[in-house]
Amino acid sequence: MRSTIRLDVQGLRALAVGLVVLNHAFEWPFGGFVGVDIFFVISGFLMTSVLHREFERTGRIRFLAFYRRRVRRLIPASVAVLAATVIGAWAIFGSGRFMSTVWDAIASLFFVSNWRYAAEATDYFAQGAQTSPLQHYWSLSLEEQYYLVWPFAILAIALMVGRTRQPRLFAALSTLAITVALFLLSLQLTQSNIATAYFITPARLWELSVGATVALCMPWFSRLPLALRPFVALLALAGMIAASVVTPTEQGFPAPWAALAVLSAAAFIAFPWQPKRAWLNPLDNPFLSYIGDISYSLYLWHFPALILVTELARGTPSYGSPIPALESIALSLVLAALSYRFIEEPVRHSSWLEPAKRRRRRTRSTVKRLQSIAVAVLSATAIVAVVVALMVDRGSRNDTPPAATPTTSSSSQPTKAPQKGGAALAVVKSELTEALKAEEWPETTPALAAPEAAERSAEFDACSTPTHPGVDECTWGPAGAPVTIAVVGDATSVGYLPLLRTLVDSSNGAIRITALGMYDCPFIDDSFAAENEAAQSACPTRRAMAIHEIGAMKPSFVFVSNLSSEIRKVDGGSPMVAEYKAGLDTSLSKIAPYTGKVVLFAPPPEEKDIRECYAPQNPPSTCVTHVQERWKELSAADKEVATAVGGVWVDTRSLYCVSDNCPAFAAGVPIKFDTFHITEAWSRHIAPAAAELLANAGVDLTGEPATQ
Repeated sequence: MRSTIRLDVQGLRALAVGLVVLNHAFEWPFGGFVGVDIFFVISGFLMTSVLHREFERTGRIRFLAFYRRRVRRLIPASVAVLAATVIGAWAIFGSGRFMSTVWDAIASLFFVSNWRYAAEATDYFAQGAQTSPLQHYWSLSLEEQYYLVWPFAILAIALMVGRTRQPRLFAALSTLAITVALFLLSLQLTQSNIATAYFITPARLWELSVGATVALCMPWFSRLPLALRPFVALLALAGMIAASVVTPTEQGFPAPWAALAVLSAAAFIAFPWQPKRAWLNPLDNPFLSYIGDISYSLYLWHFPALILVTELARGTPSYGSPIPALESIALSLVLAALSYRFIEEPVRHSSWLEPAKRRRRRTRSTVKRLQSIAVAVLSATAIVAVVVALMVDRGSRNDTPPAATPTTSSSSQPTKAPQKGGAALAVVKSELTEALKAEEWPETTPALAAPEAAERSAEFDACSTPTHPGVDECTWGPAGAPVTIAVVGDATSVGYLPLLRTLVDSSNGAIRITALGMYDCPFIDDSFAAENEAAQSACPTRRAMAIHEIGAMKPSFVFVSNLSSEIRKVDGGSPMVAEYKAGLDTSLSKIAPYTGKVVLFAPPPEEKDIRECYAPQNPPSTCVTHVQERWKELSAADKEVATAVGGVWVDTRSLYCVSDNCPAFAAGVPIKFDTFHITEAWSRHIAPAAAELLANAGVDLTGEPATQ
């Protein structure tokens, strides 16, 4: 009955779901994800209270009745959200992400999604463009797994202590011992692998077990004087709020850091405060009680709404602002209210799955039963058919994108990139041309919607930080290779390492490369630096180290690549072209005597940021970059300085552009993962074409004597 419902617990549900929704939408409060831990405590408390009370009253636990109630309470709304999310994913996502969402839905339907995310090494706190709209179902899967086990554990404990003088006390002590053991296990699992521990059931069971312990201890907790209850309740509420602010993500979660939220929630439940003036209890009011009523549906809807609405906003002025998050919250509240009113409550109070009630009513004939079975089978078949049709349709739509006219450059008199011979260069040009014609986004690897997944591998990253691990760790290729290359520059040079490594691997021992560059550290005079101030202090030391190592190595070539347009003077502002030339000449002059040739390898043209311009509903032309005049001016300066020190400047536009129009993808590969930096996949893809480009510029990487 309604009168038996603790309104403060309903308010606690509202607090928990509110923390989760705000954290997902705005990443505030920072630790708002502990709302899930509060839910775990509530679930453990309520389930144990119901089952143990039934055992005390009847001496048994009706498992089938319990599971029928769970199914009616949880499954209908859950399935509705899963179906709606799959349809939304089909309409908005590419086929790869859509299929991933389908598998997430299947895992969620069978209550194993937490193990799926753990197996995929999902980082819950690394939310990005590829985050599953069903990722939040991990907690529901974990709870359902708990529901499958704990009722039997309650019965076993009750039977074990049934002949003692104080069976409830011993049941409480047994549950407390189990809780402590599970907490210690969680500590070990968290220390072993924090990302996996977040999702897996053994690392979270202690939180539900805390709620179970509270349920069994309520007769003793009820003895606390009423005068002390307000202080306990307010302190517990303060503890939960504090946990939402201070709980870290990078270490110690779920154990031990979840303990602050878990124990605070347990204290709030254990010592209920029901003042004569209800408004004195901040969680006991009609508004929060209603949010508590719809909290299950709100939790189900909020994350798909957030992911799908945000994806729809991609490429629009509101993307990156709080507007999509606010829209998704409003939509979630409406959907949650409708789900509660028309799905949760009608099914929960229905006779569905209650055979005794059906027999008493005697309204179902054999024919009607067969009709119901037929309707269920046909409905299931229809759902499967719709999903398959959506999958097939999504695949066919992405297989043959229609063609369009290439976008023209915004420059009035573009400087054409040299179009010299070479089979690999011709292939890349053809791929770029086809990409410029595309009217729909293709499926790419890595996905265009997840540029962060395209960043460089650990071996290159380790050699590009302020602390260089040493030449031996950052060299690839045999010691006796006839062609040796030192690579210097900022992140642009790091982006070319996969390209050069590919050439090393295919050179049959002819090439050896050494990485000496550093992120945000352009190879130029010390009076210049990149915009990242944190790297400025380390940059002069790293430049000096690179110059020293080049002097010792005396490589065949020194490859230099800087993101010239981002270089700034240390005292502020962009350098004039003359200043830039002088600074570059100073640095190159220091290494030119120690190498066969300095090679300035031009950076990719920059303009559009794939993270901002990409949207499945927008055409690919919205992400086409046009070569800017600033790029051309600084490239002309690079060429002049390279020539002055006896080196060569290599125009790389033919690796990215056709007639100065540069697509965001080609050949099923995203070209850049932001405005400036190329993906490792594209860097490796263009390696043969880059070798031809270098050969055309007089840079021979074969190591063979020149023929007369």
